[in-house]
Amino acid sequence: MTTTPAGDPALSALAAKAGIAEHWTDARQRPRQVSPDTLRLLLEGMGLPAGNAHDIRDSDHRLGVELGARLPPLLVARSGMPASLPACARGRYRIVCESGLTCDGEVAEDGSLIAPQEPGYHSLHLACGQTVLAVAPRQAPSLDDLTDGMRPRAWGLCAQVYSLRRDAGQAGDGGFGGFGAVRELAAAAAAEGADALAISPVHAMFAAQPQRCSPYAPSSRLFLNTLYADPASILGDDALRRALAELAAQPPVTDLIDWPSAGIWRQRLLRALHRQFRTIGPEDARQRYEAFCVRRGKALRDHAVFEALHAAQAAHGAHHLPWTQWAAGLRDPDSPEVERYARQHPVEVDFHRYAQWLAAESLGHAQKAARRAGMRVGLISDLAVGDSPDGSHAWSRQTDLMPGLSIGAPPDIHNPQGQNWNLAAFSPRAMHAQGYAAYIDMLRAALAHAGGLRIDHILGMARLWLVPDGLAADAGAYLRYPLRELLALTALEAWRHRALAIGENLGTVPEGFNRELADHGILGMNVLWFMRQEPDMTAPPSEPPKPAPFLAAEDWPVQAVAMTSTHDLPTLRGWWAERDIDVRAELNLLGGGDDEATLRHNRRMDRSLLAQALGCAVEPARAPLEDMLRFVSSSPCPLLLVPMEDLAGELEQPNLPGTVDQHPNWRRRLAASSAACFADPAVQGRLQALRTGRSRP
Repeated sequence: MTTTPAGDPALSALAAKAGIAEHWTDARQRPRQVSPDTLRLLLEGMGLPAGNAHDIRDSDHRLGVELGARLPPLLVARSGMPASLPACARGRYRIVCESGLTCDGEVAEDGSLIAPQEPGYHSLHLACGQTVLAVAPRQAPSLDDLTDGMRPRAWGLCAQVYSLRRDAGQAGDGGFGGFGAVRELAAAAAAEGADALAISPVHAMFAAQPQRCSPYAPSSRLFLNTLYADPASILGDDALRRALAELAAQPPVTDLIDWPSAGIWRQRLLRALHRQFRTIGPEDARQRYEAFCVRRGKALRDHAVFEALHAAQAAHGAHHLPWTQWAAGLRDPDSPEVERYARQHPVEVDFHRYAQWLAAESLGHAQKAARRAGMRVGLISDLAVGDSPDGSHAWSRQTDLMPGLSIGAPPDIHNPQGQNWNLAAFSPRAMHAQGYAAYIDMLRAALAHAGGLRIDHILGMARLWLVPDGLAADAGAYLRYPLRELLALTALEAWRHRALAIGENLGTVPEGFNRELADHGILGMNVLWFMRQEPDMTAPPSEPPKPAPFLAAEDWPVQAVAMTSTHDLPTLRGWWAERDIDVRAELNLLGGGDDEATLRHNRRMDRSLLAQALGCAVEPARAPLEDMLRFVSSSPCPLLLVPMEDLAGELEQPNLPGTVDQHPNWRRRLAASSAACFADPAVQGRLQALRTGRSRP
């Protein structure tokens, strides 16, 4: 095969049309250029072969047709604002709104029409055909909207679901937290005045591989982690006791979760419950289950079949081969071989559907309990940035994602080699061609049992760093995404679900990105460690840069959630004690050009600067947790979110980025149950501190 030479203008033009940035600037402000080989691999992953001149011409033509005159299956607009139409859309139009209201008009000379004021998914009729006009509200619901303007300065907690402990110690919890523990924490926090409980991602994982425990590397974001189901809340205590009687004793409860043993035991419990349900399940529960299966339809069937097949491959000695290496007939969810397997294993497939139903009803119970207890928002779900390429979504909806490409991050001062997260990304071409169906389905799944949504790495709505398989993380490139369409659809689904929308906008933020978030009513994140003044650029180049002072709390941007820390960053206590530096030094994970002595010197200066911002006359020897909480609480942000680790005064953070097996990520449990935690006088002091500046007593 003849390949294109380096610097081929046709290759560069195709990459630019496809949204790939051939030139970019790194964290040290150095210009970088993507290699031609990387461009070809990225284009191949997007379904646009570019191996030679003929391929490039053919891909360019197909891409031009897609982006040109054809009427797409969905157009995105905002309430009362002009919406651009493709070239074929001219003349008269009629819009039939979801409410039944009709709007007639003439397409303007510039090829636009004014969208209706009514948000929703409306029918647009044109001479060239019919499509869906998705009209988003100008903004997603604000906290003020969700509270009817009453006391909008609210606060809440953040919790890693698996880390929670039940108040009474729950038989059958398997040694890790679940939706029952979430329900108890929500009720206890509401009694203290909290309006929200943000939880870690609860997406579907791999039932046959419980050791894969990172909530940000799910099998599917359309379904739930069934290990978190709370059977007693759905089926009753008697059903749980009968199922437990069939099993050996559960694994010992430890401070660090042993996911392989705990997950396997929990799966056995769910199977015992399923056997009962098939014979003596309550009629009303059976009806709800059947309705759930009908409502989730083929997507649920495909996910259940994947789980069954995934386990069966390992049972036959395949050692959990990725689905791309299964027998050819099993790689297609619609193949006769897959259909035959589902017919031959109806109980196994039904079990996985049943487990999803249990999990969904359990999560729904937790949200209802939060609202009943007085929370005005309730649960805030967390949406991971991608799917595992060997998971359920990648198998069942193969055209949604781009094969051979992984989401990551370019080199920065903390990760000089870049990052490869081994996650598959949505295809922008597929989103356009399929009317954004995959994205909308994902939003609806995340909002089904929540009053808010946190979107991990929302910067990916503008651009994603993608790394072709086999290349180093720093050999990737940025791919542009339809930012305004994705933000508008997010606002529309948040409006339909009466939910708050939050985006994790940490890292290298493109120019104007935060303005777009604010314009769509999506809150960003203000995290204490990053809230600094602009660095002093007047110092001579020969002098080492001085750490920038911390911003006064009253100067924090308003259109964001105030936070002390996140799951990927040190806890308040850990930061003050330099625990993160300890661990990175022990594991040889210091950034390029950094050394332990310099990091500790800089942390000492940072502590001094933070103590000044807190108003401390003398720098405390230990982390002044109450002062730190009071400081963040006093910011003008409408919502304050505090991780349970900071409320409880924990030293260790839940996850250490850049590690997998070297560190116990996603395994740590909190020291006490919700009731015991809130009964601690020290915790009560911290609660009082974080309530300072918030409006609820």
